Amino acid sequence: MNDRLHRERAIDPGHSCIVQAPAGSGKTELLIQRLLVLLAQVERPQQVLAITFTNKAAAEMRTRVLAALHSCRSDCAPVEPHKHKTWQLARNVIARHGERLIRNPGQLTIQTIDSLNAALVRRMPWISRFGQVPVIAEDPEILYRLAVEGMVTAAKISPDGSAPLQVLLRHLDNRLGDLERMLISMLSRRDQWLRVVMQTSERTQADLEAALEGLCCEMLVALEAACPVALREELLDCANYAAVNRAEPTHQLDRLPGSQVQDVEGWLTLADLLLTAQGELRKTVNKTNGFPAGTAGQAEKQRMLNLLSALDAHPHFIRRLGAVRKLPRPGYSQQQWHLLS
Repeated sequence: MNDRLHRERAIDPGHSCIVQAPAGSGKTELLIQRLLVLLAQVERPQQVLAITFTNKAAAEMRTRVLAALHSCRSDCAPVEPHKHKTWQLARNVIARHGERLIRNPGQLTIQTIDSLNAALVRRMPWISRFGQVPVIAEDPEILYRLAVEGMVTAAKISPDGSAPLQVLLRHLDNRLGDLERMLISMLSRRDQWLRVVMQTSERTQADLEAALEGLCCEMLVALEAACPVALREELLDCANYAAVNRAEPTHQLDRLPGSQVQDVEGWLTLADLLLTAQGELRKTVNKTNGFPAGTAGQAEKQRMLNLLSALDAHPHFIRRLGAVRKLPRPGYSQQQWHLLS
């Protein structure tokens, strides 16, 4: 694929762009080229800022920029088109700044996003109110624990602040250690829930219930797809026979359950028919399962045994059917929502 025009546009500083490409396609080389283009246009190298996520990526970028500047001092240009492009762009940087960057690579501003934020805070200590220079904690769990302990202590002192704690502690049978572990775990995933607690309670409840419903539907889609097509009609017939012949008859199914939330109960009915309490495929059935003894129902019982034997070759379906029993109910009772709030 000839993507030369796309690459030229990506290093044009006249507009912003997002580069999305697979591994090994030259994204880093493209980033180096754009950086060189910018360096050739500014008065001071420090005017160009490159931000990465990791120290490793920042070090690689710095190394490759300096390697390009070193290599362009030779008049022997590379043959490969992309390397030749980098070589030419590096020569433009040397023409602009001389060899100052090579002699003093500290002028290259290539940082992680964490180090950039720390540098900004250091430059405005009065506005940030941090006092001493902050550092990035490698093990933040200690700080999470201190924050939780401080919150619990403050809540004990403040009558208004203790009410939510009392709700949670009643739910946890007054196990304060469990509460602290839950809160510490929440702090480590605050990016997932901070935006949620800023919403109104009604919107939050609707969103969380929609998430539960989405989880159920996602699992049911996979379960429906795993159900062997050749056995579906036999499964429906056996389930309906069992439904009317149990000691306490249940509703018959007019079709196999689908992948909507309302289909959970139907799949649970099938799970009770096919699986043991431990989630394993049944070896046999009896009157409790809807197949009474006697010659009258012998043929239907044999059909069911044949079905179980055939389903033994579909463990993926059996595992997914067992997982339905662990699905949460889509929606919260008033008591559950009070606890979540």
